[in-house]
Amino acid sequence: MRGSLIWVICFGLILFSCGSNEESKTVESTPPQTENTAPETIEKNENQTRLGIDVSHFQGDIDWNEIKEAGILFAYDKATQGETYVDPDYKENHIGAKNAGLVHGSYHFFMSNDDPIKQAKLFLANALYEKGDLPPVLDLESGGIKGEITREEFEKNVLAWLEYVEAELGVKPIVYTNHSFGDQYLSDGKLAEYHLWVAEYGVDKPKVPKVWEEQGWLIWQRTERGTVEGAIGQVDHDLYNPEKPAIVEFE
Repeated sequence: MRGSLIWVICFGLILFSCGSNEESKTVESTPPQTENTAPETIEKNENQTRLGIDVSHFQGDIDWNEIKEAGILFAYDKATQGETYVDPDYKENHIGAKNAGLVHGSYHFFMSNDDPIKQAKLFLANALYEKGDLPPVLDLESGGIKGEITREEFEKNVLAWLEYVEAELGVKPIVYTNHSFGDQYLSDGKLAEYHLWVAEYGVDKPKVPKVWEEQGWLIWQRTERGTVEGAIGQVDHDLYNPEKPAIVEFE
């Protein structure tokens, strides 16, 4: 989930085509990409298309007012990772996105070798959740698998995090993953009770893990190589499913 040069927007969106305290970007692995590595760009929002971005400190300083002007309606910011890591730009990004009028959400990058409840407590101690915000997200990727762990143990720990955060905040978190990782590690039917944020790039339609086949996806991270005015460098582009009812008020 990537300064002084501002990128200018120029693309047209088509619906449905569309561990340590010293964190390393390589920890956050992403789903396999196609050979098309050219950055994509986002045009202004029209016709109820709900576009979003997700960021961490890797994006550097962000002009959130320009992000809003670009038609972006929502943003997810990385809050925490594992048992100890807090993203250094989280609070600044949270305040900037909120002040610019974007709907905001926070996510936690899950580490398999860390205690799930300690991870949940770290997230809750740092995430600035308020009524009207997007639900918290648990980021599940191959980069978070450390050492050997069975699918059953991983699922048990994931559910422990989800259930703890849900009980504390009174809102169901969202699960972020991709279909290959999900099919390998996530098969418990209880997971289908949580909305899915699926990542897949360079396709007309994302493939969801089997657990979510009936429910489908709520948010689709459709590229990690996007440019958008107001953000330094490339950011992840996200689309809220236009066939799903809005779970928050976007405007």
